[in-house]
Amino acid sequence: MLKAQLKDQKGFSLVELIVVIAIMVILIAMLVPNVIGYINKATIATEKSAAGTVYSSAQAYLTDVYADGKAGSYTGTLPISDVVAAELLESSQTEKLSNLSIAITNAVVTQVSFDSSTGKGKIVYKSGGAVLES
Repeated sequence: MLKAQLKDQKGFSLVELIVVIAIMVILIAMLVPNVIGYINKATIATEKSAAGTVYSSAQAYLTDVYADGKAGSYTGTLPISDVVAAELLESSQTEKLSNLSIAITNAVVTQVSFDSSTGKGKIVYKSGGAVLES
């Protein structure tokens, strides 16, 4: 009687369940590195865009200052603590851009650079565009 009841039960055996779980773990293990790679690429693209925005904003700021006769032919580097950078970015954005530096030659922005949050190098924006330098 007991054997007849066991044979009538329907369902999966323990071995079948373990095989299915093992297959799922293998598939997830293959997927995770690809997803992380896409996240890093998207982060770098966002940072390059932010560098372009800072570059344009800094140049617009310097143009305004130059029009007021205050800039002259300033040459140097403006770190994030300076008034220029503080006016360019909201506080939430400045926290994300570590070691932000704006290089200026003759009252023209020549370069914007900051450390990439991915840890893979530094984002550098020049008039030609942004690049990730290792």
